Amino acid sequence: MTGIPQGITRIALDAMGGDHGPAVTVPAALKAIEKDGVAISLVGDRAAIQAELDKFDSPAKKLAQVVPAQGVVEESESPALAYRSRRRASVFVSAEVVKAGKADGFVSMGSTGATITAATLVFGTLDGIDRGALGGPIVGYAPNTVIIDLGTNVDTRPGLLVDFAALGNIISKLIYKNENPRIALLSVGSEEGKGNALVKETTELLASTDLNFIGNIEPNDLPAGKAEVVLCDGFVGNVILKLTEGLGDAVVSHVKEILGDTEESENLSNAIFQRMNILEAFGGGPLLGVNGLAIVGHGASGVNAIANAIGTAKYVIDTGLIGAQQAELDRIRAAVND
Repeated sequence: MTGIPQGITRIALDAMGGDHGPAVTVPAALKAIEKDGVAISLVGDRAAIQAELDKFDSPAKKLAQVVPAQGVVEESESPALAYRSRRRASVFVSAEVVKAGKADGFVSMGSTGATITAATLVFGTLDGIDRGALGGPIVGYAPNTVIIDLGTNVDTRPGLLVDFAALGNIISKLIYKNENPRIALLSVGSEEGKGNALVKETTELLASTDLNFIGNIEPNDLPAGKAEVVLCDGFVGNVILKLTEGLGDAVVSHVKEILGDTEESENLSNAIFQRMNILEAFGGGPLLGVNGLAIVGHGASGVNAIANAIGTAKYVIDTGLIGAQQAELDRIRAAVND
């Protein structure tokens, strides 16, 4: 960005990503500028973005600039094929803006696969990491519990789960301020020895580290916050994520059926939604294990959630998480190999 005062955090926003595009990303960007004092590159179709900017008379527009891109990667597309054939799509250009040093990180509510592909191929991964991991709190009753992986790596090996433990440990310390995070494996029983081969082999590896490894926990332990970092493969993590969201929606609908259209029903429904859809409060989470910051959000996000995601990006940058990950990986791997 040119003309931006020194010291201001710069965020690239995939303005075309998500279900609503510039109609929500542009006001979200202006809201984030006002709230967090960031500068934002709005990446996408110049005419569509400018048309939305023209609707606002806000001093925040001085810290917003349009970066042209061509097209959007849809959820139904292969991200890898899209990267090869349409490198100028908004999510890929967003990552390139960061790579070029013109922004400190990027945020996208578009295709999750495309966002991961953009971050992985443009930024590159940390040493020994083949593919980044999604991790974060998804249960509102345990807002400090980070679950890794939430869907990126559906087939996982023990060594990779140990890497996730290292990444979870450092994100828990820096982002959620837990001094000595308890780390657990998600399994079908809390007793030692319960679980499949992946859980059993990972247990042996984690026991050789200095991490605060407490063994297995079961899914029904998650709302109690029995661990600050919970490890599982991406298949299991994504099932839990979607089940939690689905249960929240179902319970809210049930409450409205019973109580009708009343103030009590509305207040209770909002409280349940906040507990079961905690990602709304953060707007999204960082992709772990890559050499740069990419915040992955939800396609249905509205103005508030996207503004929160931009705020999350600034917070993550301020903590120094991106640079701290490799050192933690190296430290834990050394312990396992001794």
